[in-house]
Amino acid sequence: MAGLQTAGELQVWGLLDPSPERIQVLKERFPSARVITDLSELEGQVQVAIVASPVQFHSQQTQTLLQAGVAVLCEKPMAATVAEAQPMIQTATDTGSLLSIGLFRRFFPAAQTIQALIQHQTLGPVRSFHFTEGGRFNWPAKSAACFQKPTAPGGVLFDLGVHLLDLLVWWLGWPDHLSYQDDAMGAVEINCQLQLAYNSGVTGSVQMSWDWSLPNRYVIQFEQGWVRWTVGQANQVEIGLHQLPYVLKSTLHEPYSHKTLSFPLQHQPLGATGRTYQQSFMEQIRNLIAAQQGREPLQVDGSQGILSLQLIERCYQERQLLTLPWLSQQEYTCAEKMSG
Repeated sequence: MAGLQTAGELQVWGLLDPSPERIQVLKERFPSARVITDLSELEGQVQVAIVASPVQFHSQQTQTLLQAGVAVLCEKPMAATVAEAQPMIQTATDTGSLLSIGLFRRFFPAAQTIQALIQHQTLGPVRSFHFTEGGRFNWPAKSAACFQKPTAPGGVLFDLGVHLLDLLVWWLGWPDHLSYQDDAMGAVEINCQLQLAYNSGVTGSVQMSWDWSLPNRYVIQFEQGWVRWTVGQANQVEIGLHQLPYVLKSTLHEPYSHKTLSFPLQHQPLGATGRTYQQSFMEQIRNLIAAQQGREPLQVDGSQGILSLQLIERCYQERQLLTLPWLSQQEYTCAEKMSG
């Protein structure tokens, strides 16, 4: 936000956080902003608010702001459950206020390129895919709440899976069949696997972990080639063609400037390098501001944000215990009982 404020895109008016330490950090970044203690203080003062509280507060806080006429960017996941997310969408519809969900990977040039390759079948139709994401948990958490029920609705699937499954549904659509396994035994899952199939014949698998390092790559096989994306590389993608011995590893650039279109193609320079990770994060905020001002459509609204949450709940409903070959039969039987 500091970059957007410097560019004159926004002015940070108020800061609300129960932690004095975090408020101090924010106040150092935005010295002119007011420290407030209740959402009601925002009414009539701001046009846009960011809800980045723990997920169990998202639904009520977002609805309160929407009812006050404030456009909201709600951090992912948009709510703890689908049942909590649905009134958020309804409130946005009823009030006419904008609701954006913080699935900022959709703003990655790499993600947009992959979506276009799939949509236009540039490499032919999709045949299969394999997505892996995760590693040893190293987020500087203040407590163990994210590993415990009921404070955490889920584990790695609910955390990393929100982003992964959002891209999966955006790129490939809603799966027709799935099977899901994880290692939860009374607490939240640390490792999980997901197998998916579409009536079109496309099949795929997903693996996520908070426990051990995975390749952190999304691979999509097409009829005529393949695409590989490394998690976090916002403006880079690898593309291969089955009939060629080489692989294209590219850094994506913006399209040519309209000012250069009168020149022959061979003389047109590349546009600026595509958005970075940090710039993509800022772009979702800029998009909400632009949508609020009527300059462009909202990219990820509530109806899009709820899709990954719906798929996560479907996984949990069909959950089976992950195969744990290092356990004896007696231990595995006990694990099954603990997993419910």
